[in-house]
Amino acid sequence: MVAGSVHRIQLIGRQDESGPRPDLRVTYSTSSGWQIEVLSQHAYNWAQRHADSFLFDNDGSRIRTNRTGINILVHDARTNGLKTEYIGPRRVLTFG
Repeated sequence: MVAGSVHRIQLIGRQDESGPRPDLRVTYSTSSGWQIEVLSQHAYNWAQRHADSFLFDNDGSRIRTNRTGINILVHDARTNGLKTEYIGPRRVLTFG
């Protein structure tokens, strides 16, 4: 962790639609692995610059990667002002 950095995690229910929508959505499944779904135009433009197709399986609307790639991309997305939502098995986490 970078000295002086602050990580804020907001827990929200799956039905909560209040507030701004996320730019990116992170999911994991045993069949398809880790994926980042691109939800906004701002995120699409960011992904074109930061999720290089040589390093990540980036088809424009979805980025497939491993856990390390997710950590790198989510950190970079937050640094660039994007809001990321992680849909886990028991809760939804919003970073941003």
